[in-house]
Amino acid sequence: MPNETMLENKFLKSLMKLDQYLLTPLIHELDQNPDAPQSSRHYLDGNSLSLSDCNLLPKLNIIKVIRSIIHN
Repeated sequence: MPNETMLENKFLKSLMKLDQYLLTPLIHELDQNPDAPQSSRHYLDGNSLSLSDCNLLPKLNIIKVIRSIIHN
């Protein structure tokens, strides 16, 4: 089980890094509002869906479904 705990911790760190990235304003957001405390974008690269989003969203959905199964 120690290996499982290590993998779970790495996974949680990855999710925290993703969350931090999504909250950090992009350069063009800071150009519009230099005092923006956090990003207001809807997707990874801005306000329009990109290939990166299409790659990540199904994986996040799988995580969400598995989490709901485990917690029920």
